[in-house]
Amino acid sequence: MDKDIRKLREHYATLRDLIAQNPGGREDAVTLGNVSVLCEAAIAALQDPECRQHLRLVDQHYLRLQILIALEAVNTRLLSLSDRRDREIPHLAHRAGAT
Repeated sequence: MDKDIRKLREHYATLRDLIAQNPGGREDAVTLGNVSVLCEAAIAALQDPECRQHLRLVDQHYLRLQILIALEAVNTRLLSLSDRRDREIPHLAHRAGAT
């Protein structure tokens, strides 16, 4: 899961930078194409329904603010997943030592 989260974070950062650096809009076919490719790669990187939902929103929106809001939701979810994983690791290590 660590590798998956890292990979999705890379896609998230690339998407965020792409949106921030390009005015975008419906007429910007190159940026829209890049966003779609990155969203699909990010969706494939982690099997998490909530992240997938937000990334699909990113792929569907044309307004930068809406895209940035959806990307921030992905980031928030990744932080939550990382926190949960970090809490589970000591618990799993303790259980492994008890057997």
